[in-house]
Amino acid sequence: MPEDFGKDMLMLGGTVIGFIAALLTLMEKLLDVKNRLTSKKERKSPSPTERPASDSFPTIDLFSSKPFRGVSYLLLYETSVIVAAGLLLNYVGLTLSRHLESILFLDMTGTALVAFLLGPWWGAIVALLSNSVVNWLLYPEAGGDVVIFPWSLVSMAGACYWGWMAKQTGFQKYLRTGRSSALSHAWFLYIFGVGSAIVMSLPGTFVQAALHEQTTFALNPDVAESVSLRVLQWEHTAHLYLESLFGFTWGESLSWWIVNWFQNWIRYIPDKTMSAAIALVVLKYGYPLFERELIHGGPEGERPNDERILPLVLGLLYAPSFAALLSSETYGGVAYWPLWALPWLLILGGYGYLRCWGTGEAAMQAARLQRAERYARALKQIGRESSHEFCKRLTFMTLIASLLFALCLPILLTDFYRATFKFFCVVYGFLLVVHLVRIAIAQNISIARAND
Repeated sequence: MPEDFGKDMLMLGGTVIGFIAALLTLMEKLLDVKNRLTSKKERKSPSPTERPASDSFPTIDLFSSKPFRGVSYLLLYETSVIVAAGLLLNYVGLTLSRHLESILFLDMTGTALVAFLLGPWWGAIVALLSNSVVNWLLYPEAGGDVVIFPWSLVSMAGACYWGWMAKQTGFQKYLRTGRSSALSHAWFLYIFGVGSAIVMSLPGTFVQAALHEQTTFALNPDVAESVSLRVLQWEHTAHLYLESLFGFTWGESLSWWIVNWFQNWIRYIPDKTMSAAIALVVLKYGYPLFERELIHGGPEGERPNDERILPLVLGLLYAPSFAALLSSETYGGVAYWPLWALPWLLILGGYGYLRCWGTGEAAMQAARLQRAERYARALKQIGRESSHEFCKRLTFMTLIASLLFALCLPILLTDFYRATFKFFCVVYGFLLVVHLVRIAIAQNISIARAND
C-alpha cells in the first residue's frame, strides 16, 4: 500500500511537471519568435556605430554580457542531451531484455555512455536515476522498491569504474586511432567488459546475500543440474578449507560468498561487455562532437574536470533510496546497514577530494564558456537550414496538440493522472528521441564539414 501510494504521488507529480514543462516550452517558443521578429526589425535599421562593435566582438556579445548563458547552453545542449540519451538507452535495454527474455539485461548501456562522456559522477547519477526512479516507477509488479533499490549499488559501482577508466590516457588513444587493430578492440572489451564485471560482481554478491538469492544461469535442465552439483562441490571444498583457517561461521559465509561471486562475475561478463560496446558505438556514430570536446579535450587536449557539486547531487538522489532500504523490514537489520552506507563513503570522499584538489571555479567557468562557444560555432550553420526550422515548428505544434489532448483527459477519465502521466511519457519520449537523433545528425554533419 505505501509503495502504491508513492507511485501514485510520483505519477501525479509527473503529470503536473508535464503540464508545466509543456507550458514553459510553449512560452519559450513564443519568446523565441518575438526575439527573432525584434532582431529582424533591428537589422533593417542598424546604427552605424553599433555595427562594427557587433562584427568585431561576436563572442563577447554572446557570452560576456551574460556569463551564465554559456553555462545554460551547456546544460541544454550538452549535459541534458547526454543524460537523456543515457536514461533512454537504459530503459530501452531493460525493456528489450524483459520482453525478449534475454540473458542480457543491457540496463547499463546508457550509464556507460554517460560515464564515458561526462565522467564517473554523472554516470553514477544516471545509474541511480535509472534504478531508483525510472525502473521502479515503471516496474509492473508489487514490491518494486525491494527488488530494484538494492541494485543501485551495482549500477553506481559500474558507472564509477567506467568513468574512471574513460579518463585514462589509453582510452583516449584508443578512440583517437581511426583504424584500431583487433588487439586494441580486444583490449577495450576486456578492460571495460571483463574488468567491469569483476568490479560490479563484488557489490552484486553482497546485494544477493541481502536478498537471500542464489546465482542461477538460464540453462537447460540437464546442464543446470550438472552445474548446480559442480557449484555445490566447489562450495563444500572452499568451506572445508576456509573453516580450517577462520572457523565454522566465517568459513561457511566466505565459501558461499566466493563461489557466488565467481558465478556472478561469469554471468556479468557478457552483459557488461555488450553494454560497454553498444555505448561506445552510440558515442562514435551518434555524438562525435561530444567525443572531440569531452574525451579528447577540444583544441587544448584537456578533458573537463569534475565539479565538486556532483557528489552532493548524487548524495541527494541516493538519500531517498537509502532511507527506504533502512526502513524496510527486509534490509533494515544491523547486518545490512553498512552495505547501504557504502555509497556515502564514496560520496563524502569524492567531495573532499574535489574540494581540496579539484579545479578552481574560475578555471572551470572559463573552460565551460569556451566549450559552449565551440559548440555554438560548430552547429551555427546547421541551425540555419530549412529542415531545422521545419522540425522546430512541427515540434512546437505537436506540443500544443499534446497539451490540448492532456487537458481533455480529466474530463474523459476518472483515473486521469495515471493516463496523463503515461501520455506525457509517450509524447515526450517520442520528441526526446527525435531531438537526440537531430542532434546526432547535426554533430555528424558539423564534423564532416570541419574535416573537408
